[in-house]
Amino acid sequence: MNTELVKLEADENILKVVRKHWFILFSHTIGLVFMSLIPVFFVAFWSISDTASQLLLSAYIDGAVISFFMGAWFLIVLVAVLGVWTDYYLDMWIITNKRIISIDQQGFFRRSVSSFRFERLQDITVDIKGFIETMLDFGRITADTAGSEPFIIRGIPNPRAVKGLILEYADQVHTHQVPPKDFL
Repeated sequence: MNTELVKLEADENILKVVRKHWFILFSHTIGLVFMSLIPVFFVAFWSISDTASQLLLSAYIDGAVISFFMGAWFLIVLVAVLGVWTDYYLDMWIITNKRIISIDQQGFFRRSVSSFRFERLQDITVDIKGFIETMLDFGRITADTAGSEPFIIRGIPNPRAVKGLILEYADQVHTHQVPPKDFL
């Protein structure tokens, strides 16, 4: 894990780094893989058809032009796959013994880093919807905090265990916290 993304306090330790489930990456890239095959099917169909329009067009379209457009298509699909991979790999939750740090990569050149301390945690919810999420054990965790919008991570593997870890350390923080003297 690249620890330069976040600054930890002196007595803060990383407990777990959570990334999205592999199925999220698979579901986003499978369509791109099929898109990369479109030119191959087009050329295969073009080569087996014997129509007058093909003969007419082949006089104007030469092999270099077809190769150029196929190469451009593959490069566009490759950039899209790299974008999906970048988003998958750099989106993470870092759970420490004091707080949760959310890193959300948005495209190639934009990243949002936010955190909240366990003292502010009010509620944490796990949502597992559908057959695939149930069978592969991944889902969404929503952490509601005092005074800010909820922290949400989608596609997290084993969300119940992650929730248990967060609640365990949140309980430790709450039980060891001494109220201020003005409070008494």
